[in-house]
Amino acid sequence: MKRKPRTTARPFRPDALNWIDFLVMGAIALTFIVIASTTISHAKASDYNDPPTFSTETGRSSDADLIKARIRLAVGGPWN
Repeated sequence: MKRKPRTTARPFRPDALNWIDFLVMGAIALTFIVIASTTISHAKASDYNDPPTFSTETGRSSDADLIKARIRLAVGGPWN
Protein backbone atom coordinates (compact mmCIF):
# COMPACT_ATOMS: atom_id res chain seq x y z
CA MET A 1 0.00 0.00 0.00
CA LYS A 2 1.39 3.36 -1.06
CA ARG A 3 1.12 6.31 1.33
CA LYS A 4 -0.08 9.62 -0.03
CA PRO A 5 1.78 12.71 1.06
CA ARG A 6 -0.17 14.93 3.39
CA THR A 7 0.99 18.16 1.80
CA THR A 8 1.68 18.98 -1.76
CA ALA A 9 4.64 21.10 -2.79
CA ARG A 10 3.70 24.30 -4.54
CA PRO A 11 5.59 27.55 -5.06
CA PHE A 12 5.27 30.28 -2.45
CA ARG A 13 2.99 33.10 -3.52
CA PRO A 14 2.65 36.04 -1.17
CA ASP A 15 -0.60 37.98 -1.07
CA ALA A 16 -0.90 40.55 -3.85
CA LEU A 17 -0.80 43.70 -1.69
CA ASN A 18 -1.26 44.20 2.02
CA TRP A 19 -1.69 47.31 4.14
CA ILE A 20 2.05 47.83 4.57
CA ASP A 21 2.49 48.02 0.79
CA PHE A 22 -0.21 50.68 0.56
CA LEU A 23 1.41 52.58 3.44
CA VAL A 24 4.79 52.57 1.68
CA MET A 25 3.23 53.67 -1.63
CA GLY A 26 1.44 56.49 0.17
CA ALA A 27 4.66 57.62 1.84
CA ILE A 28 6.47 57.62 -1.50
CA ALA A 29 3.69 59.63 -3.16
CA LEU A 30 3.59 62.11 -0.26
CA THR A 31 7.37 62.57 -0.38
CA PHE A 32 7.25 63.19 -4.13
CA ILE A 33 4.46 65.75 -3.75
CA VAL A 34 6.32 67.61 -0.99
CA ILE A 35 9.58 67.74 -2.96
CA ALA A 36 7.81 68.83 -6.15
CA SER A 37 5.80 71.57 -4.44
CA THR A 38 8.89 72.89 -2.65
CA THR A 39 10.88 72.95 -5.87
CA ILE A 40 8.10 74.71 -7.77
CA SER A 41 7.57 77.33 -5.05
CA HIS A 42 11.31 78.08 -4.90
CA ALA A 43 11.43 78.36 -8.68
CA LYS A 44 8.56 80.85 -8.66
CA ALA A 45 10.26 82.92 -5.95
CA SER A 46 13.63 82.84 -7.68
CA ASP A 47 14.83 85.90 -9.53
CA TYR A 48 17.06 83.86 -11.84
CA ASN A 49 15.02 84.73 -14.95
CA ASP A 50 14.46 88.38 -14.04
CA PRO A 51 16.33 90.92 -16.14
CA PRO A 52 19.15 92.66 -14.29
CA THR A 53 18.54 96.13 -12.95
CA PHE A 54 21.17 98.81 -13.41
CA SER A 55 21.77 101.82 -11.26
CA THR A 56 20.95 105.17 -12.84
CA GLU A 57 23.35 107.10 -10.61
CA THR A 58 26.10 109.02 -12.34
CA GLY A 59 29.57 109.27 -10.87
CA ARG A 60 31.43 112.42 -9.98
CA SER A 61 34.41 113.63 -11.98
CA SER A 62 36.85 112.40 -9.30
CA ASP A 63 35.61 108.86 -9.98
CA ALA A 64 37.08 109.03 -13.48
CA ASP A 65 40.63 108.95 -12.09
CA LEU A 66 39.74 106.00 -9.90
CA ILE A 67 38.30 104.12 -12.87
CA LYS A 68 41.42 104.80 -14.93
CA ALA A 69 43.62 103.56 -12.07
CA ARG A 70 41.62 100.35 -11.77
CA ILE A 71 41.92 99.75 -15.51
CA ARG A 72 45.69 100.30 -15.39
CA LEU A 73 45.96 97.93 -12.44
CA ALA A 74 43.94 95.27 -14.23
CA VAL A 75 45.96 95.61 -17.43
CA GLY A 76 49.25 95.55 -15.58
CA GLY A 77 50.69 98.95 -16.37
CA PRO A 78 51.91 101.53 -17.23
CA TRP A 79 52.52 102.89 -13.75
CA ASN A 80 53.66 106.40 -14.79
